[in-house]
Amino acid sequence: MKTKQIYVVMLFVSLFFIGCMGEKGDVTKDPKYAHIANNIFKTVKPVYYYRYTHSDGSKTGYFLSTEANMPNGELKSELPIGGFVKIAKVLEVPQKDGSVKVMVKGDAFTDFSAQTMEYMALFEDIKPALEIK
Repeated sequence: MKTKQIYVVMLFVSLFFIGCMGEKGDVTKDPKYAHIANNIFKTVKPVYYYRYTHSDGSKTGYFLSTEANMPNGELKSELPIGGFVKIAKVLEVPQKDGSVKVMVKGDAFTDFSAQTMEYMALFEDIKPALEIK
């Protein structure tokens, strides 16, 4: 439970940082991320699509997570096994402790004819749910 709370805090701090600072950490073209940037991945585990609202109500957005129950997030949809996650942007977000979190932005969808759901996510959270070769 404590790990989930820490994850939620890290996610919201990272999303807030990107919202305030812009996308200065855009590393989409960095060769280190060539295997994920601008690619579409099939899901091998369910992924959940949430809407968040910053505590002061000023900023809202959507994120993906492998967690089925997230406090401070309103579950909007479940992307089942066999769904698709397109990673359009890769961002490095420096943390206060000097580490760097990798955030991804893109679209999620159940099939190629379905409406897409724009998202942000911590890459390490959704990575286990993606079929990455």
